[in-house]
Amino acid sequence: MIYRLSALLRWVAVTVTVLVLLAPPVYAQEPIGGNLKLKERNIGGDFTLTDHNGERFRLSDHRGKVVLLFFGYTTCTEACPVTLAKINGVYKRLGEQKKDVLTVFVSVDPARDTPQALKQYMEYFLAGAVGLTGEKREIDVVVNQYGARYEIEKTDSALGYHVNHTTDMYVIDREGKVRHRFKHEDKPEEIAAGVRRLIS
Repeated sequence: MIYRLSALLRWVAVTVTVLVLLAPPVYAQEPIGGNLKLKERNIGGDFTLTDHNGERFRLSDHRGKVVLLFFGYTTCTEACPVTLAKINGVYKRLGEQKKDVLTVFVSVDPARDTPQALKQYMEYFLAGAVGLTGEKREIDVVVNQYGARYEIEKTDSALGYHVNHTTDMYVIDREGKVRHRFKHEDKPEEIAAGVRRLIS
């Protein structure tokens, strides 16, 4: 299935990346958008899952970096490719500061998203990002920690189902605390502004 999806992934990756990166950069003077509401301030926390190399990944091992975390799955044809292309736009705006940022993609489709599938997906969209999977019960713990949601919906497509999921991006500071929760419609310059404040 991985190889049959290769052509589709390549086409989606190129199309979405071009659309996002050709947009003229707008550098915000102050961080805007993404501030957590009062009821959201206790979300987040450490967790351990399996990365796209088959190794155990623990979030707290990456303290000192600003983490961009979001949930999705590799056969997602809309929200996830757009988010990854948007993060490419964020990195472009951060310049040299991007070395202090780690992107973490948590799959909500462990039945299909093996480490191999995740590795291929991440290579198409964002080199240096980490794709995570695990047992469903492990993923559900992380989903709940971050106040996210997902739902598997059966379809008549060849894949048999798709997954409705939270499309927010969580920005975690160097100490491991969630500081921003950006919406899917927020622009790369807004996200870069929030990230830049945490790096400084």
